Amino acid sequence: MMTTQSPPRDVAIATPDGLTLRGWHWTRPNPRGVLVISHGFGEHGGCYRHVAEALGPALELDILSPDLRGHGRSPGRRGVVGRYEDLISDLRAAVDWTRQDQPSLPTFLLGHSNGGQLALRLALDPDAALDGVIVSNPSIKLATHVARLKLLIGRLLLRFAPSVTLGAKLNAAILTSDPAMRREHETDPLRHSRISAPLFFGMVEGGQLLIDRAAEFQVPLLMMLGGRDQVIDPEPSRLVFERIASADKTLRIYPEMLHEPLNEIGREQVFADIVAWLNPRLDQS
Repeated sequence: MMTTQSPPRDVAIATPDGLTLRGWHWTRPNPRGVLVISHGFGEHGGCYRHVAEALGPALELDILSPDLRGHGRSPGRRGVVGRYEDLISDLRAAVDWTRQDQPSLPTFLLGHSNGGQLALRLALDPDAALDGVIVSNPSIKLATHVARLKLLIGRLLLRFAPSVTLGAKLNAAILTSDPAMRREHETDPLRHSRISAPLFFGMVEGGQLLIDRAAEFQVPLLMMLGGRDQVIDPEPSRLVFERIASADKTLRIYPEMLHEPLNEIGREQVFADIVAWLNPRLDQS
């Protein structure tokens, strides 16, 4: 059943350490549940407007898509984090914000790439009390090998210059095969491609943590992988999926898709798979 969705509101989300994050909030009368979107490195909540506009009406959801610190319209230097875990705290603050708004509704996360890693990390915390997690090519392990010299330089920056950022721009051609989405990547002024050593090593170590702790994961999970991803190696993601202890887990592989299934040609099938997965779980919650 399709329902009327209001235009998104620009909202403010307070973090435990005193920042005010920005986010987009889509609402409707009598929602069945809440979906919080966790964007990837260099992205922002507005990148997922088309996702919210597809899933919200189809599933009768309220949707919150925040800009994590250092991203989009939220405060913080681009690519700089004091602690990598601050990003997980930001995501938790967004979840808590929705629970203040809709305390009785089931809450689900949708995370892409590094946002997928953050969503999986948050779901390891039983206190987060999530009803389900959907991830798209979560950043478990990079597909490209990083040279030893670069790692050494990174370790030195981590110790002596943690606020220094380096360029980490990815060619849009390896992210999506959709020309319109590629143009959006190249022209969106709110995207960034800067990365500091704490952010880089936080991503790397966070992926290994998920491999090591996957057996602790008890939340319903839908994992979606692009078979031609050149950014994140899909095999470690499959390993995490296999190790996850949750009895309710589903893996979808899209053989011809690149790193961003939600932005790919044929993404309508991805949206349909999300709807098919979420529908019965909304009824169960």
